[in-house]
Amino acid sequence: MKRRLGLVLTAAALAVLLPATSVVADPRDDKSAVDDRVKELQQEFEGLDEDLARVIAERDAAKEKLPDAEAESKAADDALAKAIEKDEDMAARLTSAENAQKDLKDTIKTGTEEIDKHKTSAARIGRQAYQNSGITSDLAMLLQMAEGTSADGGIGRVDSAVRSQQRTIDKLSEQRALNKNNEERLSGVTDKISDLKDEAAEAVVAKEAAQVDAKKKADSLNDLISAKDDAEKTISDNKDKTEKQLADEKAEQDRLAEKVREWEKEQEKKGKFVFGDGVLANPAKGYPTTSPFGYRVHPITGAKKLHTGMDFGVPCGTPIRAAGDGIVVTSGWTGGYGNRVVISHGKIKGKSIASTYNHNTKLKVHDGQRIKKGDVISYSGTTGASTGCHLHFEIMENGGYVDPKPFIF
Repeated sequence: MKRRLGLVLTAAALAVLLPATSVVADPRDDKSAVDDRVKELQQEFEGLDEDLARVIAERDAAKEKLPDAEAESKAADDALAKAIEKDEDMAARLTSAENAQKDLKDTIKTGTEEIDKHKTSAARIGRQAYQNSGITSDLAMLLQMAEGTSADGGIGRVDSAVRSQQRTIDKLSEQRALNKNNEERLSGVTDKISDLKDEAAEAVVAKEAAQVDAKKKADSLNDLISAKDDAEKTISDNKDKTEKQLADEKAEQDRLAEKVREWEKEQEKKGKFVFGDGVLANPAKGYPTTSPFGYRVHPITGAKKLHTGMDFGVPCGTPIRAAGDGIVVTSGWTGGYGNRVVISHGKIKGKSIASTYNHNTKLKVHDGQRIKKGDVISYSGTTGASTGCHLHFEIMENGGYVDPKPFIF
């Protein structure tokens, strides 16, 4: 029975030929992830512009997606190659079957013509034999004698005609058998062509779907590459500016360290240097640490940068308290650190210790003022090179920046 595949199988064919596509990410999830990364970057690198942080976050997101996008694009290309190969194979098989159909039709036509010729020949021989067999033997012999021929010769001609007729009939039977066989083959080939046409149509649909999918995956990959390249160009364009900002920040840190050292030497000479009890308190107790002390690789310059203190996630206007007893070394505006308070706590375990409180919105103390642990010295803010309300708290040991955590926890 003739089998019809039909285009109802197209979906199944596509499922086999095309690779499983990745789940399309919700753009809102992508934006949320980028927003979170922007916040992280600004917490890790004080003074990092939000727009630039977003460019870095988008660059990182694109780089993270690239391996999967490359794999999906390659899989789509492989699926397309298979679909094209399948399409070409089906087209070739269909052409071969159609050629076989044509050859069989031509053979059957020729065979039919041969049958007709044999039938005509057999009929003619039959008529001749019949006509010859209608003459009486005596009369035939007389006629043959009158014509100078023998009766045996006439009989021979009749016998020859009969043998010729039998050969023709045998050829006719043989040709009819061949034609019947060819007609059965033709029927099978015709059914096969019908099935092949369905399969070939499916192969075309699958190929076209694979072409669409391959283009979609290639476009997605190219979009990611473009996004990454554009972001890296923007980052590169801002490298010199950022390096200058970082150099200015480092110079400010060095100036403060030198100022604290000179101030402490002067106080020691005057005999007014404070000797602390060695215990400091958390200046923003109850609030989370949003960025710890330590080195990290700057996302623009690629150089290691020291985050010289700890950041606390305190809202703007939160009272900031002195970590310990001491004297205010300086209280005022200091560029990238905004409104800053620096307190010397004297000698702790033989080392000069000072604390700094940065980015305040309002200051409550002045230079030279004596302070007790827990006194409110300022109110938190986001002044200077800050991107949001927080407290940047530092500990200086012998004029160098150290991790505040061991001192206050």
